Amino acid sequence: MAKEEKVEQDEKKGGGKGLIIALLVVIILLLVGVAVMATLMLTSGDGADKPKNPEQEVMQYSPTFKQYAQPRAGTPPAYMEMKFVVNFRGEGRARFIAVDLNIMSRYPEVMEDMEHLRPILQNDIQMLLRQVTYTEISADDGQEVVRQRILEATKKVAEENGIFPDLIANIFITRFVTQ
Repeated sequence: MAKEEKVEQDEKKGGGKGLIIALLVVIILLLVGVAVMATLMLTSGDGADKPKNPEQEVMQYSPTFKQYAQPRAGTPPAYMEMKFVVNFRGEGRARFIAVDLNIMSRYPEVMEDMEHLRPILQNDIQMLLRQVTYTEISADDGQEVVRQRILEATKKVAEENGIFPDLIANIFITRFVTQ
């Protein structure tokens, strides 16, 4: 009978060890689950709101400028074409320059508003082209220098008239002839 009591006590002790091991496994699984949930919650705020495609990113800028709706994905850029023929500093001779260009924006509404500023743009770009010298234009990067100056002048006109200048994406010169 003593042997039977001893066997029962051993079974109770062994059963207690199994219960402790089971509780430890459950606690470890709970801690791992809580850690995974915390990691997911902390990292989901960083990139969840950002679009995957950089072209779909919403332009954030000062509210002092006119706000434009983000164009839908796949919307082609809008252009405004301008043509100029002006005389410029020919360094001793009369010189003429003919420039055709396109102003580009990914926001079609910006180009509609820039259309209303066409007289100001024409004036400022013509004045800029008249100040160019033959030496500047004939340099290897002469056309690029002129393009950059026109882009800066266009952005300045936009900014002075309440349009965020970075909404003007680029200037493309389609004709550049000197005589």
